[in-house]
Amino acid sequence: MTFRFLDLPPEIRDQIYHNILCCENARRPPVDDDNPASYHFDLAILRTNRQVHHESKKAFQDNIFIKITTPWSESIEHISSEGRVPIITLGPSAEAFKSFHLWIFIDAPAAPPRGTNYSMVICIDDLPAFTRMWRFSNLNHQGLNPHLRLKLTLQDPHVSDRKIPKALQTRLLKPFGLIKNLHSFSVHGAKLLPSVEDSLRKEQATPEPSPEECFVTATTLKDAGNISLQAQDYAAALQYYTEAFAAIHITVSGRKRYVHADGFYSGRELTTGAYKGQPTAFVRIIFRVKLVANFIQTYLKMEKWEEARFWGKRSIVMFRANLDPHHGDDLEGDFDSDWEWVKLSVSMGFPARNEMGKVFYRTAVASRALGYKKEEWNLVHAARVYLPFDQAIQAALKKMEEDVGYGAAATS
Repeated sequence: MTFRFLDLPPEIRDQIYHNILCCENARRPPVDDDNPASYHFDLAILRTNRQVHHESKKAFQDNIFIKITTPWSESIEHISSEGRVPIITLGPSAEAFKSFHLWIFIDAPAAPPRGTNYSMVICIDDLPAFTRMWRFSNLNHQGLNPHLRLKLTLQDPHVSDRKIPKALQTRLLKPFGLIKNLHSFSVHGAKLLPSVEDSLRKEQATPEPSPEECFVTATTLKDAGNISLQAQDYAAALQYYTEAFAAIHITVSGRKRYVHADGFYSGRELTTGAYKGQPTAFVRIIFRVKLVANFIQTYLKMEKWEEARFWGKRSIVMFRANLDPHHGDDLEGDFDSDWEWVKLSVSMGFPARNEMGKVFYRTAVASRALGYKKEEWNLVHAARVYLPFDQAIQAALKKMEEDVGYGAAATS
């Protein structure tokens, strides 16, 4: 018996079209940590026949697309690589694309005209990632936004002059509350609701938190994570620590940490709070190392040894690379000859000495659980350099020295 697709009930065909053509199902995960996700729409179904084209086109049009246009070609690459914003299409096809609900046009009025514009198309689900990337860029390069002009145009791409529902207007415009202090800003089209625009402009007028305020928020979140850790609510602890990272403009996604807005913290000292008078960038380093140590401790409590070791080892390797770039990723080798960089960091006055000692020791605990004896030996000895009077570290050293197997591993 021959199966005929068009013999299926219309509602089943609609579901099939949706499964093939909606942004959610067309999204492909990143191939690695250095690239954003991507989209693959199987548009061949649109060429099946006239009826299928008519029916499936409606499913594709249910997607909410956004077009971004600038006079700078390098901006498109920056949005994708630095912002990790998946691009649906770019180049001539994006220039010709008309089925968007929001058009974002960015330029610099004072800059000489370039004569050519460059466009890309993204999905509405990725709009917050775009505005976050823009916010971080402005924080990193103080004074960027006062040179930029932003024009937002709302439209229903399928019915001219039809009002876009308030919920969708809000979803399209609210992310731009992060974009502040522009040279000029305008939004219009599709019967824009005054309440939506007023809410957006109110958010744009709210100043960015100062570094002092960022550290207060991070401290509050870190302390809440510590309380959750003590209560053995480990999922809540990790969430609080993740939010504490975000408060100082560091995003955590799985095993990756992305550090943003370095320029926001450089060249200034804190004027209030527990760290008053200290360089802001130094205090941020202290917070970063504290939060890494807390992540490791949480994974140790959960007995997730691989996660604890990963977080610790990654931070140690990155720290070492700044002091002694000739090493690889291993933490073995001879401690006396290969770990001089530890003593160097102490002599240089590394601002997070105590916290770094905890990172070394807690990573050593994970290494021990996983059977990496040589690694544990080195890590505990390194921890002693930072925390020479810590009783737990002293006990671990004594235990290793009394263990014949560890002595052999350390000298192998």
